[in-house]
Amino acid sequence: MNTKAAVVSRQIAWARSIGLEPDDKGYLASYEENLFQSMRPATKSAFLSGSGSELQDSPSSPAKMRALHSSSALAVNFFDFWAGVANTHLLSALGLPDTKNALVRFEAQYPTGLPGNPPNLDVVIELSGGDVVGIESKFTEWLTPKKGSAPVFKEKYFPAGEGVWSRAGLQQCQKLAGSMQSKDVQFTHLDASQLLKHSLGLAVNLGRAFRLFYIYMDCEGPEGTLHRSEISSFADAVGSEIGFMAMSYQELFSALNAKEAGSADYRNYLRARYLQAAS
Repeated sequence: MNTKAAVVSRQIAWARSIGLEPDDKGYLASYEENLFQSMRPATKSAFLSGSGSELQDSPSSPAKMRALHSSSALAVNFFDFWAGVANTHLLSALGLPDTKNALVRFEAQYPTGLPGNPPNLDVVIELSGGDVVGIESKFTEWLTPKKGSAPVFKEKYFPAGEGVWSRAGLQQCQKLAGSMQSKDVQFTHLDASQLLKHSLGLAVNLGRAFRLFYIYMDCEGPEGTLHRSEISSFADAVGSEIGFMAMSYQELFSALNAKEAGSADYRNYLRARYLQAAS
């Protein structure tokens, strides 16, 4: 059994242990069963208006958030709890200096000015000082190696003349994007192109008043080692330019738990589902 299949299997075992009945692929009967608590109205509205098909079934596939291994469900279970309560403990756990409550929202889009729909940022934290922290959340997606044959970016990201990242003041990102497009630099597990697209949208809309965080469910083994190495390489290349920070969900939970932040029910749910089941 490969690592991703093992993670899904453990999530299925956890669900069955509390009386849920997922199918063999790890999908529940509804996305509501996949959540610690009911979504806050603003969170649900954001997902319904987003372009990710997270909550609604289609004729050919179930809603993505019905999957026990859904990264959006993971993000909602960790972050939606903090959207309507005092959240300075969350900010501290993320290493953010703000001492005032922040606005937490989901599925944010920052248009790049290029044709097509901008990518959805899983979580956005708007700090009281005006800066924005965009968070890209990953559960099992990074465990599937990327194919090296396909172009990394569509042609629209490389028009004639000045590069799109350079125009937005992101010269380091422009250099890395070019190296990735020419295949001089390759990422097997980290979706570096997605992170660069998020950085472009944030910079176009916010100038330099943003940071980009990458929060992921870590796994041991060779894939985890390579993934962490690629995160380090990405941070070395562009981290100072975009305020990049990477943290595993295990590290985030440890920081929250050390502060006894959030309700005991919240921490126990996260521990049983994501931490104990991940080991």
